Amino acid sequence: MTKFTVRNAMAAMAMIFSLSMLAFGDIRIRFARGRTSATVTGRVANGGRVCYYAGARRGQTLNATISSGTGKVMIFESGDTSYNYEIESSGDQSICVDNLARATNYTLTVSIR
Repeated sequence: MTKFTVRNAMAAMAMIFSLSMLAFGDIRIRFARGRTSATVTGRVANGGRVCYYAGARRGQTLNATISSGTGKVMIFESGDTSYNYEIESSGDQSICVDNLARATNYTLTVSIR
């Protein structure tokens, strides 16, 4: 292999590793036994994003609501503080919190029914 090919292969491996590490940063939402909703609190940086995931089955509905100190924290860059989605495919579903202002604390409630 030439230097160019080795360098490209190493760069590709580094990118794959970096992207896989992002997935490990997601936080699992755990529901108490017998409960269909959970509330989590956290802090998100200026312009930051925090992602959560929870398991759900096809046909269930995922509902999420968020509140924050600044009022500028939204779900999925949608500009909305609430989100409803009918699950199309069973498995882990993601819910990302996007901050459009200065660092702040938030409260996220997720229900799956």
